[in-house]
Amino acid sequence: MKRAIVLCADDYAHTKPISRAILDLAANKRISALSCMTASPHWPEHGRWLRDVRDAVDIGLHITLVDEAPLTEMPKTAPRGRLPGIGALIAKCYLGQIDLGEIDAEIRAQAAAFEAVMGFPPQHIDGHLHTHVLPGIRRLVLTMAQGLTPRPWLRNVAERYSTILKRGVAVPKTSFLAALGRGFAREAGMSKAMMNDGFSGIHGFSPTEGDYTGLFEKFVTMTARRHLILCHPGTADDIAAHATMRGAEYAFLQSGAFLDCLARRNLQLGRFSETAA
Repeated sequence: MKRAIVLCADDYAHTKPISRAILDLAANKRISALSCMTASPHWPEHGRWLRDVRDAVDIGLHITLVDEAPLTEMPKTAPRGRLPGIGALIAKCYLGQIDLGEIDAEIRAQAAAFEAVMGFPPQHIDGHLHTHVLPGIRRLVLTMAQGLTPRPWLRNVAERYSTILKRGVAVPKTSFLAALGRGFAREAGMSKAMMNDGFSGIHGFSPTEGDYTGLFEKFVTMTARRHLILCHPGTADDIAAHATMRGAEYAFLQSGAFLDCLARRNLQLGRFSETAA
């Protein structure tokens, strides 16, 4: 019997090419979940495009707290109307310099923007550049999630260092992210949140790592019972960051090589609830 894993495409609504690529993969059952950037000015339009795939994939919220324009007024966090970079946000969180009131209002506004378009709350929640796991922010995310009905799945990015080393992909980056995520995983577990217990898909967005086909083979080499793989499909001619690698991911996920890879591992794509069986 094949085992189900979740393959989630991030950054929906970031740009039109990204959204179109993700929609195509969802319609053709090449992903089983997608995450939406509802702070994007494209969200109201792109969110409506999801009506044809809403029964085929889990649709979630990609909380965006870096680099983009927020939905709410954030005079301390985004004084010039632009959220801070990831390095600055991490530093502020660990130094206790983040305005949690502003962050809470923005997170809730993004969740409300999701529900206003979709007509239901997010089925899963994660963060752009994984900011949902940061100190202070993670408690706000967990509290919001606890208030939603039905309760959403939450993305756990913590992995064992031994697994990261054996996979051998972007080891420093993945190890740093795993360290950041341990506190979130601990607190989410204490609140009995639903979350994945295996995670892969992180890479350096660099051609020097090799082609995405080889990377994906490594992502599925060691999978947990409730395993989540993230991906970032798009097109190479887009203005979005890492467009070349986004295009490579999209091309692979459209290909027969992707299906062959899953078949050799006795894996199939499944929605979050299907991994819990």
